[in-house]
Amino acid sequence: MTLNAHDLAPEDDWFVSAFSGNGNNCIKVAHPNAHREHVGVCDSKQENGPAFTVWPQARKAFIASVA
Repeated sequence: MTLNAHDLAPEDDWFVSAFSGNGNNCIKVAHPNAHREHVGVCDSKQENGPAFTVWPQARKAFIASVA
């Protein structure tokens, strides 16, 4: 099953990641909260496009490895 961004989190929960850089090549992130334990990730150019989740620890490890 493919999830879209609105399936994972309300629109107000999504924000452009500080690690995305500038311009139109951005990702949006929705942090875990009381309703979900994973970090949501989606493409900022597709407001309700495909989305996926990762464990918070995996996101931190990914950011550390590419920094």
